[in-house]
Amino acid sequence: MNLDSFYQDHWRDIEDDRLKRYDTMFQWRPEQDALLAPLDLKEGLTVVDYGCGPGYLAMEIARRVGEKGKVFGLDLNASFINAAIDKAKADNLAQIDFVLVKDNNLPVEANSVDRILCKNVLEYVPDALETLKAHHEILAPGGLIQILDSDWGFVIVEPWGKKRVDEFFDAASAAFKEPYIGRKLSGLLNQAGFKEIDIKISPWIDKKGHAMSVLTNMVSYIDTFQTLDKIIVDSMMAELNEDIASGDYLFVLPQFVVTAKK
Repeated sequence: MNLDSFYQDHWRDIEDDRLKRYDTMFQWRPEQDALLAPLDLKEGLTVVDYGCGPGYLAMEIARRVGEKGKVFGLDLNASFINAAIDKAKADNLAQIDFVLVKDNNLPVEANSVDRILCKNVLEYVPDALETLKAHHEILAPGGLIQILDSDWGFVIVEPWGKKRVDEFFDAASAAFKEPYIGRKLSGLLNQAGFKEIDIKISPWIDKKGHAMSVLTNMVSYIDTFQTLDKIIVDSMMAELNEDIASGDYLFVLPQFVVTAKK
């Protein structure tokens, strides 16, 4: 593994156990309705889901834009794309195309897209500004982009405390090109030419251990580069499992929800 390119490599090549975790994590749930609300989805719209993963969210968008609409699900992981194609066929969603992409050369014509959704992706791209410029190019005038992304500088894991949380995520930092992308989105969108930029913060609050899958992924990154002593990491994770059982556990991660128009 190359430390300098790991932030994307670990999305291109995903081990089987992590693929299974993502397939569970990314499934559509009715409580996610609020996530799609800012897109103002209507029948007949053309929508790009940039970084579509296994395709569940793109498929829900396809249902909402209907047979007269069009959805492009774009991702750099072939396993995600192949699985998404199979699921869309099984659900008879002919209005959706899942396409493997390698860079900012998007398989969509300029000025042809009504909506773009970019969920938890920009923290992993080589150049977020160039990616947003590519998005601006394919959006039709008046088109809307919605970005949801994290800012790992604000994460809370209790009872670890801030010092240990910072050490843990610093050790896992090879997994991100820009771990603090959330706070930078407004400025980047402005530089890319977008207007009417609106920012909201929606915290992910977990008291039951659902976020342990995220922390387990971080452990795998730490193990890959041996950036923190394994005994320390194992002890920290064991502590959290005990705290989940006792009710003392808390995980909070803010999601920046940013919309803008062309």
